[in-house]
Amino acid sequence: MAEPYQYKHILAAVDMSESNRKVIAKAVDRARANNAKLSIIHVDVDLKDLYTEMIDIDIDNIQDQVVADAKQRLEEYIGAVDYPIEKKLVICGDLTLKVNEAVEQHGVDLLICGHEQSFWSLLTSSARQLMNTVPCDLLVVPLPKK
Repeated sequence: MAEPYQYKHILAAVDMSESNRKVIAKAVDRARANNAKLSIIHVDVDLKDLYTEMIDIDIDNIQDQVVADAKQRLEEYIGAVDYPIEKKLVICGDLTLKVNEAVEQHGVDLLICGHEQSFWSLLTSSARQLMNTVPCDLLVVPLPKK
């Protein structure tokens, strides 16, 4: 009988909502069971994509502040996690693209994300987009409707 596959690096993609704590719990459980590295990623909106016209603000400085604030929120969000966190990634841009880049760059072999079970998520699901593109195993955790 073949040995069961042991994951080496697990990445949990979270939006830092209360319902996504279920994703963190599942990621910690899988990491512990596999004695794997655990990393967390939060992808925020890229403000440059929102502002297409020339305006008189410094988008780069505002974006830097958004990232710094998100990093602080992520530290607080995962503060009680009882497992070592390898990488804490806060990235701005397209979720699917940035998660795929992180998977490749950090040698992730299991991605864990949440999926809100609702009518609208059938049309706009990030999990569905990742399912079609991510180059590693994907565990989708059902989340309660908001």
